Amino acid sequence: METASGSEAMSPEQIDEEKYFLTTHEIMTTEEFTEFTDKRKSFNQNILNEKATREELLVQITLESMILNTCEQKIKQIMRGTYTGDFNTKIESILSNRIHDMYITLFKTFKYDVNLVSKYIQFGLENKKLTKNYKIVLDDIMDSFHSDPEIYITGAHHAFDDFNDIESARRYFSFGIKFHEDFKKLYIEDFWIEVKNLNQTGDTSLQAALTKYNYIIQHFKDDIGLHFDLADTVLDEHIKMTQLQSIVIRDMVNKYRRNELMWQKLAKIHLKGFIYNFDKDILHKIQSIRPHIAIRNFINTYDQALTESLSPKNKQHLWHLFLDDIIDIHSSIDSDDQVTQDFMNLCIDQTFDLAYSTNSMKHPRHFLFWAERNNDSDAEVAILRKGLQISNKNFEMWKKLFEYHLRHDHMRSAMKVLLESVDILKDKALPLWKIMELNVLSTDEEMIRYFYHQSSFTVNVEVINLKFRPEYLEWHVITHDVRSGRKIFNALKCLNPKCCELYKRMLKFERLSIISIDNKHIKYMRTLYNEACNLFGHMDVEIWNDCMEFEYIYGNPSLVQMIFEAGTNLLENPILKAELTEMKHKLESQYQINDVVHIEDDEDG
Repeated sequence: METASGSEAMSPEQIDEEKYFLTTHEIMTTEEFTEFTDKRKSFNQNILNEKATREELLVQITLESMILNTCEQKIKQIMRGTYTGDFNTKIESILSNRIHDMYITLFKTFKYDVNLVSKYIQFGLENKKLTKNYKIVLDDIMDSFHSDPEIYITGAHHAFDDFNDIESARRYFSFGIKFHEDFKKLYIEDFWIEVKNLNQTGDTSLQAALTKYNYIIQHFKDDIGLHFDLADTVLDEHIKMTQLQSIVIRDMVNKYRRNELMWQKLAKIHLKGFIYNFDKDILHKIQSIRPHIAIRNFINTYDQALTESLSPKNKQHLWHLFLDDIIDIHSSIDSDDQVTQDFMNLCIDQTFDLAYSTNSMKHPRHFLFWAERNNDSDAEVAILRKGLQISNKNFEMWKKLFEYHLRHDHMRSAMKVLLESVDILKDKALPLWKIMELNVLSTDEEMIRYFYHQSSFTVNVEVINLKFRPEYLEWHVITHDVRSGRKIFNALKCLNPKCCELYKRMLKFERLSIISIDNKHIKYMRTLYNEACNLFGHMDVEIWNDCMEFEYIYGNPSLVQMIFEAGTNLLENPILKAELTEMKHKLESQYQINDVVHIEDDEDG
């Protein structure tokens, strides 16, 4: 573990001053202060002996900062009261300088990190009574520390934003770039400082900003993303318009004119209220531009882009960007702005219609958006069908087409879409079948039977079969009777995949149909339990429990032990074996008590 070395101890006069203030104003008792100073002396000794760790230093800085903050609050409280004279105390300077010394020890001994430097800067800004020049320390950090480029960014912003010291900021960035030549953020933040300086000083600083800008675009040649970052920097809402903005956007347009991403960027710049004049290479800012005017300029930019000599691949991508951006704008418009809403709706209709008619719409999300907005029912179906030709595995388009037919009560058509979709979506079509079941149950019996027959017999998708075969059985039993249900059950149980829930449902209905103990019926149910246990008993413990319970209630309790042993042998999971043992004990406890109650009743009789 790294340890600290070197620290300046407080003088006796400073300690006396500190003790007087802390005890007089009841921040500490005399005993607490003595204990505190003893611990401080021990800590200082650890520093001198190079035993103090980085973590211990940080804890001590935090502790001393808390005491300083308490003292400052007390002074403010006194000054707000009835006190009218000069309040003369050195406590703030004493503690501030001590904390400063600990920071210096920390920096000299351990590795810097950007958070620690940021805290040090914040400390220096907030403590006006600090007599030591922490700016000198910051200069030393920038001159000597090289591993983290974020340190230079933090220091440079502090120098410019808090002290208006452009030269120190430039020097810090120069150090950072020297050691981190390819760290783009350093260059962007360096340029941002120049832009803010230009904003304050006017055209006298234009050449410095231009020199920095030209160096960056040459150093990172053909980096369109970086150029976009520089454009965002000069177009910050707090920056006044100068020649610099026009130059950055002019270079962006000329350099990347055949790149669809440039046109998207330019369109979004226009959406923010700027206008670029292609003939004069000048960028203007329209103050208080109305939203629908900005949208019109945005649309016009994309329209112009579509006339450019882009490659087919780039033009197709441009269409995708265009349609995505229109959807985003549509979702962000203020619902109370009817003028903008009406204009946007017109733009959507025209743009999407053009993309659709020229076969430029390729993404499912665009077909879904356009179909949902279309008031023509036939057109909505046509759009979705065309979308499915391009992306036939898109669940949302199948769902939208399916729901269209349900919405219009076209149950047969909805069923047809369902059967189409399941051939392609397979397992993923299950949610559509669940929706269909909810809707179909409110129709006639023929339609319900057709749905269940398709999901149980015709469709060859396991999750759908396993879901609806038990439902088909239950519907049939409830609608008719157990006898007719047995016919459906016997047909369904022969199908693959085998369905445990199907057996459980049938056995439930068979139990409910028991009126008197009929040996023939009991034997039939025992056969069903035997089939179910053999088929599913290797992983389903509930079927064994049901089987044992059945014998206790309706059959022969002496068979329970044999069933239990068979279950223990067949179950594959040891946890399930333990569960089965617990289940057996509960059944024994429950039904032996019942047997005792029955015997007592007989004796009373």
